Amino acid sequence: MADYMTPTVVEPFIPLAAMLPIERLFLAQVFDEEVADEAAYYFSEDGACDLISLSAEEVRVALDAATPETSRLAQKLIDEQPDAILGEDDIELDMCGDLWPDVLQDIVRRSLVLDHLTVTMAFTCSKMRPDGFGGLAMLITGAAIRSESTHTLFDRFYSEASANGEIKHGNP
Repeated sequence: MADYMTPTVVEPFIPLAAMLPIERLFLAQVFDEEVADEAAYYFSEDGACDLISLSAEEVRVALDAATPETSRLAQKLIDEQPDAILGEDDIELDMCGDLWPDVLQDIVRRSLVLDHLTVTMAFTCSKMRPDGFGGLAMLITGAAIRSESTHTLFDRFYSEASANGEIKHGNP
């Protein structure tokens, strides 16, 4: 059986003051977190976690500093987990891979010192499988989240080379 990994790095380090407590709580579950000089470095050796569990009590405390207007994460929790937030059980969030880029963008939007973040991902596999290698680059600004994988980059290369008559085979 092959193991697929997605080592991921978020740069630059994010000042702790730029994050709402709910965002920091969330990001520390999605990624590994190292803190130095009042800034957090987010990364993962295996890939961002898609399913996380947050303490309802910690979420209640962390939400006190957030508003739905400044945090899509806060809005999602309030809209989708109102009973769980008031309860005592842990809150499970699934599909976090769809949410963490928005959380990072909200941080950039509010920040006075960050105008962008980058996310670099490597797609690796424990066996030499053609679908197990590549990568993705993401640029997050306050206005947009841009990303491109090596697969979409190769598709563009094939289209350009085909249109120029350079190749006749490959992915159209």
